[in-house]
Amino acid sequence: MKKNASKKRNVLSTDERNRCIWMTAGVISFKLCPFNYDCEHCDLDEAMRSQVKPEGARSGVPRRRPQVLAAGEGSEVSKKSILFFTFSVGEVEKGLYLHPSHLWARKAGDDKWRLGIDELLAYVLPPPAKVELYGLDKEVMQNQVFGKIHARVGTILLTLPMSGRLIQENSALAEHPELVQQDPYRGGWLAMTEGGQDPRELKEFHAGLAGKRFLEEEAQHLKFLLKHKGVQVDHIGDTMRDGGANIKYLHQVLPSQVCLRLAGELIVTEKQAW
Repeated sequence: MKKNASKKRNVLSTDERNRCIWMTAGVISFKLCPFNYDCEHCDLDEAMRSQVKPEGARSGVPRRRPQVLAAGEGSEVSKKSILFFTFSVGEVEKGLYLHPSHLWARKAGDDKWRLGIDELLAYVLPPPAKVELYGLDKEVMQNQVFGKIHARVGTILLTLPMSGRLIQENSALAEHPELVQQDPYRGGWLAMTEGGQDPRELKEFHAGLAGKRFLEEEAQHLKFLLKHKGVQVDHIGDTMRDGGANIKYLHQVLPSQVCLRLAGELIVTEKQAW
């Protein structure tokens, strides 16, 4: 009897050693670890320590170099790195039309359309610092550049998904450019156009189930591109049941320069970039 009890205590102590330190501390309730509980090489551990460590304080655990992507332009990624690709496609709202350039259009009245960027482009963008639109009160042709999204590391060109006259821009973006990323289908809309009724242009858009399939295929293209650049992509959805960090945007795990380049390749309508 004593022998069995002793054996049980040994098993429990082994299990306790194989636990995430953040689980042991009570910060998270459960953690399945892909690193065999090697906290020194864990992305979650690094992210959590960056949140809880006071500025200027020293940690007792040696800090490691980030293993996702090097910050330099054009530098390659360690093939052992893991990126949690958390983008998940939901239902495309009724009346929302998605263009291959990753802009959307929605009817806003007689002969008027509201435009913005879709959720996948918002997921990839580095943090927007300024939204610049031009050509107001002018006729703009489909695929013509009508603005830019500025980030600290560069800019993304915006091309009009349908011909029309630009009649209004979203004034809220002047003070809150982050809305274009945080609320792309509502408060982060870009501009309003008048016209855009050419049936040949409207055929290029995806709506409903076709819109959902379009975003799913584009997300797969993006994952392929990341793998091609040396990143092992594990899709874990948008939940936190494994105790991992909730990644809303790629710039939370990749350098902004890399995100800018990915966004630029994403908006290419012919997929030579992939």
